[in-house]
Amino acid sequence: MTTPQIPNTFRRLSRPLLLGILTGISGILIGVVPDFTASQPNLLFSSAARADEFSDADLRNYATVLMGIEPIRQSALAQVRASTGGTLPNLVCNQPGTMEGLNPEAKSLFINYCNKCETIASSRGLSIEKFNQITQSVRANPQLQNRVRDLMNQ
Repeated sequence: MTTPQIPNTFRRLSRPLLLGILTGISGILIGVVPDFTASQPNLLFSSAARADEFSDADLRNYATVLMGIEPIRQSALAQVRASTGGTLPNLVCNQPGTMEGLNPEAKSLFINYCNKCETIASSRGLSIEKFNQITQSVRANPQLQNRVRDLMNQ
């Protein structure tokens, strides 16, 4: 029996793809998106956005924000996990109900993380609404994912 060979193109693309996904988009794709604009979660029911819907500057800023948020996210989640005895619920900044089961310390840690995310996004000229709009579009559009990943790798 022979082992199937991995195409060379796959090998060449897999490292940047994994790097992009694991360093920034992973946090966003699991739903850790700061949004303090409403007391109830916002659900977006839009179709996939075109890759050219956002300016290069917006996407560059978005990629920079993702890379700035990721180490803070990792640290915050580790602190919340330690504070809760090892359990980590699915926490989402713009969905306050996801924090209901947290003890006061863990809740404070997570809220602090969400506030830092908001500050980082606004420092790059992105409102939380614009950041979340780009996030939703990136989730739905492979072309846009590729553009953001490429910007993160520059």
